[in-house]
Amino acid sequence: MNLQSQDSKEDDASALAKQSANPIANLISVPIQANLNFGYGDYNRSGAVVNIQPAIPFRLSSKVNVINRIILPVIYQPDNAESGGTFGLGNINYSMFFTPSSAGKFTWGVGPAFNIPTLTTDQLGANAFGIGPTAVGLLVLEHAVIGATFNRIWSYNGSDVNSFFAQYFITYNMAKGWYVNTNPNIYANLNAADGEQWTVPFGLGGGRVTHFGDQPIKLQVQYYFNAIRPTGAAKSTLMVQLVFLFPPG
Repeated sequence: MNLQSQDSKEDDASALAKQSANPIANLISVPIQANLNFGYGDYNRSGAVVNIQPAIPFRLSSKVNVINRIILPVIYQPDNAESGGTFGLGNINYSMFFTPSSAGKFTWGVGPAFNIPTLTTDQLGANAFGIGPTAVGLLVLEHAVIGATFNRIWSYNGSDVNSFFAQYFITYNMAKGWYVNTNPNIYANLNAADGEQWTVPFGLGGGRVTHFGDQPIKLQVQYYFNAIRPTGAAKSTLMVQLVFLFPPG
């Protein structure tokens, strides 16, 4: 590889790092995210959730894009005992964002979010269909992307699924595709008892957009501590992510 080609790839990586920090960018991405959870229950057990979460945009009209985001979790949840646990698929979370096809520094998206019942065992949650609103808003600056997203989902009677999700995200981009960021997932099961509803993590991490051959990829590592959590829930999470990026054209 000559020096000019290497410089071109590094310039592409820096642009993709900025674009991939935007959850409603016009960019096909396929993240595979491993969440290693530590400190479950009385025995400080470990568990894991691997999320396969493609984002697929398409143009609805000259003024509107639709961003489809899917999260399929594969879960190992330890029992509150010295050994044993439950392995299976979780419910699919599907969000559809309607966004302006052209935007300046500020952009936004709104649409529906769905809880699709794909659980393989009821020990991993409520196997019920749910629907509700979702929204995202963000600022794209020269070196940073700052924003937040949320969804609120109910089942038809609210007794099986009654959840809230929010995420703020801050990414600071550096040279050659490197970046530092934080994007904690804040959850609430509003059917749970008072004091047992919320999971609120704090932490940060970073990574790099680079190329594997001609394929752009994003590598990321983050660590979060759950400052607020239900009784017996994990105390902390190490997140490792590999993202395959497919820019337009």
